[in-house]
Amino acid sequence: MLNLTKSSGVSYETRAWLLIAGVLAFRLLYSALFQTSPAGDEAYYWDWGRQLDYGYYSKPPFIAWLYAFVDWIGNGSLFGFRAMSAVLSAAATLVLFLFAREMFDSRTGWIAVILTVAIPANAVLSFFLTIDAPLVLCWSLALWMFWRCLRGEGKAGSYLLLFLALAIGHLTKQMMMIFPVLAVIYVALHRDTRPLFRKKAVWITMALSYLSLIPPLVWNAQNDWITFEHTGHHFESGTGDKNIFVERIGEFLSFVGTQLGAVSPLIAIALYGLCFVGLFRIKKIPTPYRFLAVFSAFPLSLIVLLSLRQTVQPNWPAVFYIAGVILVAGWFSGIIKTDFKDSFRKRYLKYAVAIGVSLAAFFYFGPVAFKLIGKEGNKADPTRRMLGYDNVCEKVDELREQTQHDFIVSTGHRDYVSQLAFGLHDQPRVYQWEKRPGIHSQYQLWNNPAEDGFVGKNALILVPTGGVVHKPLRKAFESVEKVDDFDAVFGYNREKSFSVWRGIGLKEWPKLPEEKPAH
Repeated sequence: MLNLTKSSGVSYETRAWLLIAGVLAFRLLYSALFQTSPAGDEAYYWDWGRQLDYGYYSKPPFIAWLYAFVDWIGNGSLFGFRAMSAVLSAAATLVLFLFAREMFDSRTGWIAVILTVAIPANAVLSFFLTIDAPLVLCWSLALWMFWRCLRGEGKAGSYLLLFLALAIGHLTKQMMMIFPVLAVIYVALHRDTRPLFRKKAVWITMALSYLSLIPPLVWNAQNDWITFEHTGHHFESGTGDKNIFVERIGEFLSFVGTQLGAVSPLIAIALYGLCFVGLFRIKKIPTPYRFLAVFSAFPLSLIVLLSLRQTVQPNWPAVFYIAGVILVAGWFSGIIKTDFKDSFRKRYLKYAVAIGVSLAAFFYFGPVAFKLIGKEGNKADPTRRMLGYDNVCEKVDELREQTQHDFIVSTGHRDYVSQLAFGLHDQPRVYQWEKRPGIHSQYQLWNNPAEDGFVGKNALILVPTGGVVHKPLRKAFESVEKVDDFDAVFGYNREKSFSVWRGIGLKEWPKLPEEKPAH
């Protein structure tokens, strides 16, 4: 079996650079050769990028700004999304290596790169351009620069990078706001680090980074604090009909299972094991170990406890694994001491990387294999949720040519709206009618067809799952007539029915159903 850590005449630094470059090249080539439809979130954020603003329904605005930039340089291509995600992931891995090398040595940095490449979630993160791709880069850079500034190695450039990483991170995802909190916890934990509170430049830099949140805060103030309301829903505990104990245990086991798969089982076991030990010996372990434990063990423990209360999304812990990977790399390199023998650690590393790479390879080549055997979209197919929308768009484009209309409406989930907007040949504006009470997506915050001047005009209306046009939407037109029914293949043994209607003469856009009061 390949020896991952023994010197072969090539420096660990050279090996790290070559591996990062090689993986980036592979991901770019793969994305060019095996293009799929965008994921639902990708099409959704792309649509945000066509209407730039200072805030959005569920997230701060940076992802929309990024999509606008990618759409501009990539000329609207799906490859542009994939390439940007791969580049951001490569940059984050490089920062991880540089930080691990500075904290420990180049051998540890090399192992950290190997582990990162072997983590299946990293393959996913480097393929889909969602908020996690820029967030992981920002968090990795902030972690490194914070360490440098605390140790007095940070010059003006380090403080500037710390500020930019935090500020852009705040604009990317709400999770970034936890970073300064963890920074304070780290410094306050031990008498040796408490004097670091006197480094005023570090804390002023962190405080100033929150100024980047002013634009989305102003936007939220103008939109009834909708992002805060949406974020609050993520922390509501389940209140289903199931036995509460069974439900909580089920949520916990689901979280554990997804994390074992996302991080790879052996890497996850080592990471959580070191975090557990570090958490209970937090004041006795060496400073680098303590630093990494605070930025991994502390928040990971809280998320594990949270999974006993409610559903936890699989990507929530993503940024906390960054310090955790360096922690595991330090253990594998022998710098972080435990009672395990070197021979055990070396064997463990080989098997951990082999399993992780196998799982990551399945993400890339599993869809190709399923397609070759005629089972594309099988339940085990990683691209299952992206399939079928191109078939829907192709059929809708055919019906558009046969039906006089001025604008397009889709009912149902926002994915249908955004996938139509991206997939139709001219990428038109697509409006959403949502029958559920309350606001559930950005589409319900943007102008409706009446506000955009379509009163008296005709609409093409897509009704997913077939059926009739909802009564409030039907009454908004002078008349509504059916155009066609069709089925679209969404993968192996999966078909969905759709109805297409023509709304003639828009009178007014129906008001949003009001949220029912809680009992």
